[in-house]
Amino acid sequence: MFASKFGYKSAQTRFNLLLLEDGEFFLDDFSVHRYLEPNPDTHRKVQGRLKVCTRGFFFEPQDSNVPVLRFFFRDMKEMPVAELHDHPEAGDCAIFLTFKVSSVLEMKERGVDHPYVQKETDAVGSSAGVPEKFIFSLLHSKIEEFLKNVRPIWELAHKDSVMNKVDEEALLEPVLRPRQTDQFDSSLLVDFRERPLLTKGKLVDRIVPLLKYPGCMMLTNQRLYFQPAQVNNVGDPVLNWAYNTIEYLYKRRHMLKQTGLEIFLKNGESFFFSFRNHHDRDEVYDMMMNQPDLKHLQQTDLESMLRKWQQREVSNYDYLVYLNNAAGRTKNDLTQYPVFPWILNDYQSPSIDLSDPAVYRDLSKPVGALNEERLEFYKARFEAMPRGMEDEGLPPPFLYGTHYSTPGYVLYYFVRMAPEYMLCLQNGKFDAPDRLFQSIPSTWSSCNTNHADLKELIPAFFDDSLPPEWLCNGKNLDLGTTQKLTRVGDVELPAWAPSPSAFVRTNREALESEYVSEHLHEWIDLIFGYKQRGEAAIEANNLFYYLSYEGSVDLETITDPVEKCSFEAQIQEFGQTPKLLFSGAHPSRSDVGKAVEIATLDFVPPPQKLDDPVGQSNGSASTAEVENHNREDSEPGQEESYDDNGDEGNTQRRSMFGFRTRSFGAKQAQRLVGGITAQLRRRMSVESSKRWNWTLGTSSDASAWSPSARYMLHAGEVTSLVLGKDGRALFSTSKDTTFKVSATLDGTLRRNLSCNLALSCCDVSPDEKYVFIGSWDNCIYMYSMDVGRVVDQITAHDDGLSAICVFEDRLLSSSWDGSIKLWHYTRKGIATAPLSTFMECEESVVSLCVSNDGSTGAAATRNGIVYLIDLRTSELMRKLFASPVQRAEICGLTFCGGSSTLACMSKANELSVYQTDGTRMITINVNADGPVQCFESDGEYAVGGTSTGKLLFWKLDEPSGQEQVLEIPEAHAQGVSALTVSSHGSTIVSASADGGIRIWQLRRKASSRGRLPAFF
Repeated sequence: MFASKFGYKSAQTRFNLLLLEDGEFFLDDFSVHRYLEPNPDTHRKVQGRLKVCTRGFFFEPQDSNVPVLRFFFRDMKEMPVAELHDHPEAGDCAIFLTFKVSSVLEMKERGVDHPYVQKETDAVGSSAGVPEKFIFSLLHSKIEEFLKNVRPIWELAHKDSVMNKVDEEALLEPVLRPRQTDQFDSSLLVDFRERPLLTKGKLVDRIVPLLKYPGCMMLTNQRLYFQPAQVNNVGDPVLNWAYNTIEYLYKRRHMLKQTGLEIFLKNGESFFFSFRNHHDRDEVYDMMMNQPDLKHLQQTDLESMLRKWQQREVSNYDYLVYLNNAAGRTKNDLTQYPVFPWILNDYQSPSIDLSDPAVYRDLSKPVGALNEERLEFYKARFEAMPRGMEDEGLPPPFLYGTHYSTPGYVLYYFVRMAPEYMLCLQNGKFDAPDRLFQSIPSTWSSCNTNHADLKELIPAFFDDSLPPEWLCNGKNLDLGTTQKLTRVGDVELPAWAPSPSAFVRTNREALESEYVSEHLHEWIDLIFGYKQRGEAAIEANNLFYYLSYEGSVDLETITDPVEKCSFEAQIQEFGQTPKLLFSGAHPSRSDVGKAVEIATLDFVPPPQKLDDPVGQSNGSASTAEVENHNREDSEPGQEESYDDNGDEGNTQRRSMFGFRTRSFGAKQAQRLVGGITAQLRRRMSVESSKRWNWTLGTSSDASAWSPSARYMLHAGEVTSLVLGKDGRALFSTSKDTTFKVSATLDGTLRRNLSCNLALSCCDVSPDEKYVFIGSWDNCIYMYSMDVGRVVDQITAHDDGLSAICVFEDRLLSSSWDGSIKLWHYTRKGIATAPLSTFMECEESVVSLCVSNDGSTGAAATRNGIVYLIDLRTSELMRKLFASPVQRAEICGLTFCGGSSTLACMSKANELSVYQTDGTRMITINVNADGPVQCFESDGEYAVGGTSTGKLLFWKLDEPSGQEQVLEIPEAHAQGVSALTVSSHGSTIVSASADGGIRIWQLRRKASSRGRLPAFF
C-alpha cells in the first residue's frame, strides 16, 4: 500500500529515502567496486552503488543478500582520500577512494526490513570483524571531482558547534541551491506543440508519507508536469498528467499552511504537492480550473452529499471517506491521515450481535471522555491551567495533550505492512514489543484507560475490498518478545472474529448498522463539526492542544527559521485536527430536510503569530528524535501548567479559539489532592531503560576499560557531569563557578560560562538546546546552546540548588533547604512560579531522579531517606529508609530496569535496590577503603567513585555474602566527585576534586587477568 503507491523506491534498489535521517538529503549516486581486502590487488571485490548524502555514504551491493552499509561522516575522523595502488587490471597503478570509519550501520540484508545493526570497526582488520578502512573504485567518475564535492559536507559534519536543523540547512545552501531550480526543461514536453502557461516553474515539494521530493511544477495548455530536483532524486522520472485524466483537484493545507494542492486521477491515484506560499498555490489552482479539459471539476458540495447519505444513496463508510477528503485528510500526509471512529466496545465475547445497542461505543463522546474516571483527571488538570497567558508563551487551556490521529498512530496500525516507515520513524528500530500493535482487545482497553492513548481508527479497519495484510505478519518480521515472553506476530483478534477478513467484514457491517446510522452524526460533530472548538468543545469534553487546530498560527508570517522549524516539528509529531466543515449541528440520517450550517472561512478565527512555540519539540529535527506512536498524554508542544493562584479573573478571557475558557467547577479540581500540577509531557517514544550490556567475570583484565582521554577541565571540584546523547559532548559544572561544554574526544572547549558563586548541578533538555544550571546563589540559570549565553535566570529556592532533572518542558529542582519544585519552561525562559512545591523532606535534598515514564520522582536526603513523589498529583507515595542504621547521606540514586525499580547508594557504602511499592530487593554493603561519593546503575550492574580516587564495579544480583566489588584502583589522584555512564555502557566519564576529567572507553575483548570486570 505504502511503497507501491508512493514510489519512494524502485524494484531494482534497496536504497530509499526512508533510510536517511530527518533533515538529511540524498545528493548523488555512483557505480563502484568495493574491495574486501586491505590491498585491492587481491581482486576480491563487490559491485554496487555508492550513495552520497549530506551526512554520509550508503553502499548498496548488487547482491541483495549482502546488507546495505551506512557510513556517517561524523564517524570519519579524516576526510576520504584518493590512494594509488598497483593493480594488474588497471595498468601500472589505479586510484582508489578510501576512508576510515569507527562504526558501520547494516540494513536491508536480503531485502528484509529489519532493525538496523550498528557494528564497531576493527582497526586490526581481523577476518571476524568489520574493517576500519574501506576501499572503493569509481567506475565511471573522476575521483578528484568526487572528493571536491564531498569535502564541504564532510567538513560540515565536523564543525565544533552544535547545529540544529535550521543551521545545517543554511550551511548546506551552497550545496543544495544549485540542485533546485524553477527553470523547467522544455525538452521534457510530451508534445512539442504544447504551450507553457507559466514564465517559469513553481518550486514545490511532492509530499508522501514521512518524505518530500523537491521539484518544479509547470503547466501547459495540455498537461501538468512535475520535474524532480537533483535533491532526493532516486531516479523518479518527470511526471506528467493530461488534464483529461484528472478526476478531482483540491486545495489543501500542509503543516497548517494553505500551501497544498492534491490531484486525483481517474485511475484512483493521487498526488500531493506543497508550494512555497499560498500565492503560488492559488495561481496554479486558478489556472488549472480555467483549462477546458478541467471544466468538469465541479466539486460535489457538502450539503448535496449529506442529502445523498440521508437518502441511503451513500453508505456510512463512503460518507466518512468523503468528509475526510473534504476536511483535507489524505493518505499522502500522515499528519492528516483519514480518521474513522471506534464503533464497537465488545472485543471479548465469543460472539457478537450487531442488533444489540450494548455492543456499540458511545459516538456522542470523544475517546477521552469514554471513561468517566479518566475524564475527571483531564477536567481537573484543565482547571489547573493558567488562563490568558498566551503573551507570556503559555498555551490556552486544553483537555487533551495528545491527539486522536498522529503519524505515529497510523504507523502503529501499519507496522506489519509498512515496517520501513516504522524504522524511519523510530531511528532504525521497531518500537518496544510491549508498545507495538499486538491485540485489538488490548488496544481498545488502552484507549479507554490510558491517559496517554486517545487514538481513533483508520479506514483500513472497515475497508473489506482490500486484503487485511496489516493484521498479519506476512513478512515474518522479528518484532520481539513482550515482558510476558509472548512473541509478537499476527495481531490478536477479538474472540468473535475467526480471521482478519472476518474482523474487517464485521467492523464494516457494524459501521453500516442502523444503530450507527442513527448516531454517526454525533461523532461527525466532534471531528468535523461545531464541537471541534469553542464552548461546544468544552461542553462535549473535546478540546485539544491549540496547535492542532486550523487557524491557530500562520507559519507563513513567522520569519524566525528556528521558531518556524520548532512549530513544524510539533505539528509533524502531534497531528492535526481536520478542517472544520459544519458550524452547526449535523442532522441525523433520519432527519431528512433539516437545515445544515456549512462552516465558512470567517467561522475559523484568524491565525495568531505567537512569540514562542511553547515547549520545544522532543529534539531538533537534526537529532532525528521523531519517536514512536505510543506518545504519552503530554507531548512536545502539548504542555500543561497551572496557576497557583487560580485567578478567576482570567477564566472569562476570550481565547484565540473563539471560546471562553470557563471553569469546570471547583469540585472536579479538588478531586485530586493538592491539585493537578500537570501530567508530565513525555516523549513520543520514551527511551528504553538504560542497559549497559556488561558481563562480570570472577577474574578480568585491567585493559577492559581504556582511559582514552585525560585533561584538566576545571580549576576546582567538579560537581556534575552529563553526557550528550551521542557521547561527543560533555556538560559539567564546578565549584570554581564555571559551567563548560567540552568534547569528550580531546577536551576541546565548546561553551563556557562563569557565574558569581559555585555551581552545584546541571541537566540538559531532551533536544540539547538548553542547559539548566543550579548554583549556590539559590538560582537556576537557563543557558542556550544555540546562542551561547544565559537566556533566563530565576531565584528558585531559599538555599543553594542541589540537583536538577529535566524532561521535555519540565524541570524538577531540589535544594539544601529541603524543598523540591516542579517548573515549566519554554524557549523564552522558566515560568516565574513553580507548577508545584513539595516541602515534606525532613533534611536537605542532595539527589534527584525521575522515572522513564515521567510519573514518579525520587529525592534523596542527607539523612538517608528517599522520598517517592507522584509527579502527577504532587503527593508523597512513600518513604524509603535507604540507610536505616547509619542514616548516612545518599550520594546517588537512579531509576533502572524500567520505572518501577530504584537503586541508591549511601556514603556509608550501603547499596539498596527497591521497587517503587517499597519492597527492598537487594542490599549490598560495599567493602571499600573510602566512602562512595557518586553512583550510577542500570539495574544489573553499578559503578561508583570513592573519596580515595577509585572506580568500583559490581553486579547487583550476586548471592548475599558473595558480592564481588572490582575496581580501577587509581582512577584519580584525588576523590572522584562526579561520574556519568553513556546509555549503552560503552563510555564512563569521571571527575575529581581537583577539576580533572577522565574518559574511559570499554574494550569488549578483554583477557582474564587483573581486577576489573570482563566486558564482552
